[in-house]
Amino acid sequence: MRYAHGIIFGAIIPGIIFLGAAVIKIAGIGADALTVDALWDTYVVWFLISIIFPISLLLMIRFARRDLFREVLIFMAGGFFFFSPLWLFFATEISGDSWTDLLLKGVTRGLIGPGPGTTIIGIDISNVFLVPFLILSMILGVVFLNPSFVAKHTGPMELPELTALKETALGSEEDSFEAEMPDVTPPTTTVDSVAALRDVLIELGTTDPVINLILNSGIGTITDLVATGPDQLSNISGLDRHAAENLLISVQKRLWFSDI
Repeated sequence: MRYAHGIIFGAIIPGIIFLGAAVIKIAGIGADALTVDALWDTYVVWFLISIIFPISLLLMIRFARRDLFREVLIFMAGGFFFFSPLWLFFATEISGDSWTDLLLKGVTRGLIGPGPGTTIIGIDISNVFLVPFLILSMILGVVFLNPSFVAKHTGPMELPELTALKETALGSEEDSFEAEMPDVTPPTTTVDSVAALRDVLIELGTTDPVINLILNSGIGTITDLVATGPDQLSNISGLDRHAAENLLISVQKRLWFSDI
């Protein structure tokens, strides 16, 4: 998930929740008692949906795309922490109240809880608790949505501009390399190249089993053998690393200082 997409994802979910609550509140402006009671029941259902929906979404991602779960969790948590206060202020404004009243008086019947019998009642949120919570929420949101925090806990992510720049630079480098060396082709294995390689190895005192192992590994030219590292040659031929290194040095000397 790209960083910008994660930010948008984290912002949309709390926005849906708070705007839904604002619509219910707006519908109750000037309504009679029966309508207000019906809207309260609607708000209770919406409140429960607001809790169940994010949890269900995380569970679905956990089972469907386990590799994205941690990333989605961080963006969702950061989105709730950072954007919830902003959406709360906006929802308060469009529903007929001022966001300053929210800070001065708190929220009336913002939470729900069990009442007498089987009823559900509204619970007020005092500004004494609301204001520090909103401040702490914004701080946590900044921490969670910080690019370094996201990269540290989900793996590195690249901005689209950086990815495009790397691709452009890589393409330019390849074009430049091809322009500078247009006629250079990698060595190809032929019957003659295999025979020449075998002759060199025999001259250097290499045993037939080792020669066969080298040739059977796909090394078919002297250049290929010289380009092989000591560890790789040791694994291919069964020689110890020191013997493989000495063999490579001997072949290199033959290649550089003889008529090969």
